[in-house]
Amino acid sequence: MTVGGAGTGVRTVDGGGSEDGRSPAPWWTPMRRPPAPRSRLLVFPHSGAGPAALLTLLELLPDEVEVWGLTLPGRGDRYRESPRTTWAQVRASVEDEVGALPPLPTVLFGCSLGALLATRVAALLPEATAALVVASQSPGTRHRRADDAREEPELLAVLRDAGGMPEALLADPDVRAELLTRLAGDLRLGAEAAVEFGRVRVGAPITVFGGLSDPLVPADCLPGWAEHTTSRCRILGLDGGHFAFLAMEHREFVAAVFRQVFSTMET
Repeated sequence: MTVGGAGTGVRTVDGGGSEDGRSPAPWWTPMRRPPAPRSRLLVFPHSGAGPAALLTLLELLPDEVEVWGLTLPGRGDRYRESPRTTWAQVRASVEDEVGALPPLPTVLFGCSLGALLATRVAALLPEATAALVVASQSPGTRHRRADDAREEPELLAVLRDAGGMPEALLADPDVRAELLTRLAGDLRLGAEAAVEFGRVRVGAPITVFGGLSDPLVPADCLPGWAEHTTSRCRILGLDGGHFAFLAMEHREFVAAVFRQVFSTMET
């Protein structure tokens, strides 16, 4: 598979998975395994990142919550793998790995790209999914600016608008090429997951975090998430940009929301 091309600063990569979408490497990383878990959280990180990027969430959760994070190729323990990923592979990882876990009431949390994946997985696991929490993503079939990012200038613009990426890293050609290659692969996965996303419905309640000044996901589109559930939908706008929900000034509020989600789950 080719991501980008000559002169784009985005490297060509090959390989990635078998024809049926299976991979011998584990896709799901245990982030917390209490001795007697009462519920489970599945974490779907944003583009270019692994679940470790959301480790601060663990400190917000009740002690009895078991946590697993999706680790896509090209990061974490799968660093040497090609960052090429398809929705079929993600779906297969859920069937093979999550499906093999003991049944527990489960909350799915996805940020940005992860919000698309988490919503689709919630639709695949209606009986297990007790609640869905999403952040920093547009609902429905609304055009997503990141879907158009293919060449280096557009990819860099997405990174900068998302925030949190030091310019010193982007100034290094090798680091920049690696980051953009991984981002390009993840954005293609996001575009695939977004196909007919407007038709995706879940039966679980949805909680939505969004930055009121997010240049990638306009705050006025967030109420559209209500169309993705037959249950209730809560929209929580936060001061800040794309990753506002991770900001220290919102930490206590976000913690309270997650605690409430777990305490009110339908089991």
